[in-house]
Amino acid sequence: MEWIERWARCVNDDRILPVIGRFFTSRFVLGVDETEYLIEVRGGKIQRIAEGLTPNDLGYDFGLKAPSSAWMKFSQRIPPPMFNDIWAMAHPLHRQLIIEGNTLPFWQNLRALTRMLSLMRQV
Repeated sequence: MEWIERWARCVNDDRILPVIGRFFTSRFVLGVDETEYLIEVRGGKIQRIAEGLTPNDLGYDFGLKAPSSAWMKFSQRIPPPMFNDIWAMAHPLHRQLIIEGNTLPFWQNLRALTRMLSLMRQV
């Protein structure tokens, strides 16, 4: 949880996200192994993080789930091949990342989400 909170501070301090993510308002799940974190975003800023899902949290839009080993490689300053972005991780030949749920808000906010996830490399 500490790492996720440091990442959220980095996201909220970013100067680019309020511009490209001003319409990014969503609830999504970031899955790390068996642990799921509910991330609530408003206007490109993380408003709330909850570890584990309760019945009230099941209204999330989409989920990004991967093993901790994949997230660790993805979050390296210079990630290895096939961990450099979420598409490489989700590629059918690699299958490290699962994208699930309502993909409409995922696609609508892809640029802001990509920027948000790339900030993991600064934590």
